[in-house]
Amino acid sequence: VGGGAALSETPPPLVSWLDGEITRCDLMDRGTAQVTPKELVDAMHRECGKVRGARTVFAEVVDVVLNENDEVVGVDVKHEKSNELERIEATHVVVAMGPWSVRAETWFEGLKVPMTGIKSVSLLFKANALVEKEPAALFCAEDENACHLEVYPRSTGEVYVCGCGGSEYVDSGRLMPGGDLDRADLVSTDESRVRAASASFLGLSKSVGTGGPEKTQTCMRPCSSDALPVMGRVPGFKGAYLQCAHNCWGILWAPVSGKAMAELICDGVATCAELAPFSPARFMKGKTKKGRKMGTRDVGEQW
Repeated sequence: VGGGAALSETPPPLVSWLDGEITRCDLMDRGTAQVTPKELVDAMHRECGKVRGARTVFAEVVDVVLNENDEVVGVDVKHEKSNELERIEATHVVVAMGPWSVRAETWFEGLKVPMTGIKSVSLLFKANALVEKEPAALFCAEDENACHLEVYPRSTGEVYVCGCGGSEYVDSGRLMPGGDLDRADLVSTDESRVRAASASFLGLSKSVGTGGPEKTQTCMRPCSSDALPVMGRVPGFKGAYLQCAHNCWGILWAPVSGKAMAELICDGVATCAELAPFSPARFMKGKTKKGRKMGTRDVGEQW
């Protein structure tokens, strides 16, 4: 989808709720399905809760406990509400903390997790009857507001808008304990990007965009220095694993990533996916270079 004043010969948009100024609108495909992240995560969590002995703990991991042979024997946590400390016995630990997985560097000597957190704004608008009838996902060209919107109608009656541009790149030092963004609740929203993206979406869809978003939010996307996920055993430590750096594809890749890691832990090898390219060991061979570029390729704002 491209916004702007339409020419006289411009064909009408493919969905009726694109009732703003549209210069072009092309169909990519008809067979793509969508998931609503919270619905997927909640469903997976419910299934996990059925496993005997499973429990959910709302706490901050402060350390991974190792024995004299560098084998995992537990984790020390500080509970969210009481601030009480508890040691939870464990033989296997998977560090899957998004950009905050950099904390693993302090738990496993010699481990490097070169990570950049990318603060990205998103908006939620209320869907109208036209959107519910024609729930098309939109991928928009970059516009005069420095936005490159992606628009996803959801089955929950919302229209999710991302690609708001102007993402802030957060280095690992700020994500470590004591940094200004060492917790998810410290991540704030850039209101200038909210205004820019709201204006861009209003230009595309007056029927949905009028009145502004019902909710604004900001995620912290985890991006490794070579733009690949980090998945596998922590070299030199028995029972320690990393799973992080999936950038904006965490929801899409979560099921197969979880299955691959489960196979690795339970069977000793993953068979549903080849994990060698994603091994944490690749960062322990030499220095890595952080930043938003890998050579000439942008690995942050757009891929």
